[in-house]
Amino acid sequence: MFMSVQKVFCFKHLLMFLILLCFSINISSQFTSGHFFGTTKNIGNYQIVFAPYPPLPFAGDNSTLLNFSILDKENQNVNNIFASLLIKNKENGSISLLVRINGDPAYSQNPITADFDISTTDPNQIIPTNELILYYLVPALVVIAIIIVYLKRKNKI
Repeated sequence: MFMSVQKVFCFKHLLMFLILLCFSINISSQFTSGHFFGTTKNIGNYQIVFAPYPPLPFAGDNSTLLNFSILDKENQNVNNIFASLLIKNKENGSISLLVRINGDPAYSQNPITADFDISTTDPNQIIPTNELILYYLVPALVVIAIIIVYLKRKNKI
């Protein structure tokens, strides 16, 4: 009796594993593409999307990523491009992206130029997360706990 239950249980797990394996192989064989959201410039038949990460970079921090995506009129990524980034003005954060697109008669020799402004914040003026938790969240939780204990003692809750 116990042996037959064990065989059925093992067979069900094996069957489930095979179904999941077939499903994952089917999914991984398809192409998937995604786009990020940011400032978009439409130039000709192309869209140039600019999204820095973090969204509000800190001044003097070299870990900021500048993400650019060049999309065609069908919102598909454009491949085989030459891109260069120019910092036009460090003071106000204006940059230019120059993109040459191979195979495009208009932009294979003369690049698309897209200007973007990037703002930075002073890291000393932003309250770090650990300070926000320490100065605001912890005292608020203590007050809530005191109120709950008080109400429990008075049999109100």
